[in-house]
Amino acid sequence: MKLLEYLKNIFEHILVFDYEFSQPDGHNPRPVCLAIKDLVSGKEVSEWLLGREKSFPFPLEKTLLVAHHVVAEASCLLIQNGRELPLYWFDTMLEEQKFYNGLRNSGYSLLASCNRYNIKTGSQENKEHYRDLIINNYPNYSEEEQQQILEYNKSDISINEQLFYKQLERAEALGIDFKEYISQAVFHAKAKAVCAKIENNGIPINMQLLNEIEENYPEVVRLEREEINNICGVELYEGESFKHNKFEEFLKKEGLFFNWPRTEKGKCKTDDKTLYRYQDTNSKIMALRNAFFIIGAKKLKGVCLGPDNRSRCPLKMFNQITGRTNVSTKLNPFGAPRRMRNLIGTDENHYLIYADWRSQEAAIQAALSKDPKMIAAVKSGDPYMYTAIALGAAPKNAKKSTHKKIRNIYKQSFLALAYMQTPIGLQRKLKCSSSEAYYKHEQVSNLYHNYFKWIKGVIAESALRGHFKTIYGWKYYLTSNEVVNPRRLANWPLQSHGSEILRTAIIDLDLAGYEISMPVHDAVLFHMKRKSWREMRREIEGIQKIMSEAAAKVIGAAIPVDIKFIRSQYKQDTENQELWDKLYEKVLKVKGGRNSYQYRTELKSVVDGKETPVS
Repeated sequence: MKLLEYLKNIFEHILVFDYEFSQPDGHNPRPVCLAIKDLVSGKEVSEWLLGREKSFPFPLEKTLLVAHHVVAEASCLLIQNGRELPLYWFDTMLEEQKFYNGLRNSGYSLLASCNRYNIKTGSQENKEHYRDLIINNYPNYSEEEQQQILEYNKSDISINEQLFYKQLERAEALGIDFKEYISQAVFHAKAKAVCAKIENNGIPINMQLLNEIEENYPEVVRLEREEINNICGVELYEGESFKHNKFEEFLKKEGLFFNWPRTEKGKCKTDDKTLYRYQDTNSKIMALRNAFFIIGAKKLKGVCLGPDNRSRCPLKMFNQITGRTNVSTKLNPFGAPRRMRNLIGTDENHYLIYADWRSQEAAIQAALSKDPKMIAAVKSGDPYMYTAIALGAAPKNAKKSTHKKIRNIYKQSFLALAYMQTPIGLQRKLKCSSSEAYYKHEQVSNLYHNYFKWIKGVIAESALRGHFKTIYGWKYYLTSNEVVNPRRLANWPLQSHGSEILRTAIIDLDLAGYEISMPVHDAVLFHMKRKSWREMRREIEGIQKIMSEAAAKVIGAAIPVDIKFIRSQYKQDTENQELWDKLYEKVLKVKGGRNSYQYRTELKSVVDGKETPVS
């Protein structure tokens, strides 16, 4: 196989390896055993790790590490071998996703992937048996169980070795350029390995706030039901019971009933995904979604706490068709409604940095489409205000601080039209008349006509080719017998390249030695040790440089990076901070015995962490 020989000429070792481990929620993994096969020398290693100090038995400098779902193996390797991540990875799960992303298939697990190539494997029941054995019996395994686990561990290596060969054969048969294929595979797999390190780091949590809320949670839920009944103007809750007929009555009052998505049985949907879709069109829907978040939980959502008071759960990078992360809405502060990010906080010896690319989606649109007016809009520093001014809706000297409302209208118009939303969709978003929506739709379409010409061309070309792809090789396949929402097609090139920028950034930031707590769509959260202001400033400037250059590597244009310097306690923008304050107000009310002065003092001292923006 030519591609395999190509790899052997590059790497001194090609290691197919697999850990078995136990990992309670919120904890880092606890490695139990390790199996390795070197495809260059043929050497095999099988080691029981539990209770024994053992370093990784191969050098890692010029080694390609092959695993199925690299995150698990990288996470265990960090525990066994220290905090330094090897450079070269190959993820057989990820490469299988690249072959089938968007196509209907049986999934990307090791068994499902092997079944596509008729590779003989054990049953799912057998896999579940050993998984349960390893988790439930940890750390007390009999000698017989140890031997069984080691044999099972080695069998996974044998299976994944065969899958690796099949994937190389397929890539070779497709005529893929070897250098491009391997460099893209290593890049994407390395990003997943960095995700393992980020998960190991965890997100620091303010335990005072967390404990106060959890202790008073049942009564907070009762108050939340009362409040949402008042906001919606109907008795959605009678005691603890949610009344679906009252929800439909509410939708009729708001003029949303006839277009509201239905279940198979014809009922109006109340799931989080549906509410999220409509929350920007109606403030009461946003309030209802936030209320459901509180009311629907048996305990507080938004954290998965480890013994070190860090929240950690899988980031699931590449789990969306665009390659974005897909974190849990129950276990991650950045998956849950934004108000729960206020639970993030650090101690007196550290600080937090929240770094986000400025108007990232607009910058990607401009760079990829090369629309001169959109490029000018991005270079202005505020593409949404630029749009309002260019269309005569705001004076030339208008700024966000002076024309916030008009800027928001054209921000919504800009973003909606970028994803080919119809005038009717824009009308719902802006809550304006149909004539006004049609007028703004035409205005923005004419201003950025080069962009719309480009995105329609991308969609047409990708449909003919049968797939979308980023410049780094992440793909999304289309089929002739499946109807795809045009907005999804318009969205894919922008979001997928945004995810490539994020991956480039976290790899480079990790190599530079920064402690990353969370990649957040178009931003990154860092946890850093306190130093002199000069040293901290230098570190912050380093973050901005790396992240800005990551965009330049992917789309050919740097994107400025804005910084929030957080001394101790995470704080939101105005709207989401108000939601948090309302939640915490209920906690204080439940605690009781507070007059208004005492309440204001406590709310300020606990919630208002000092936050200084850094230009």
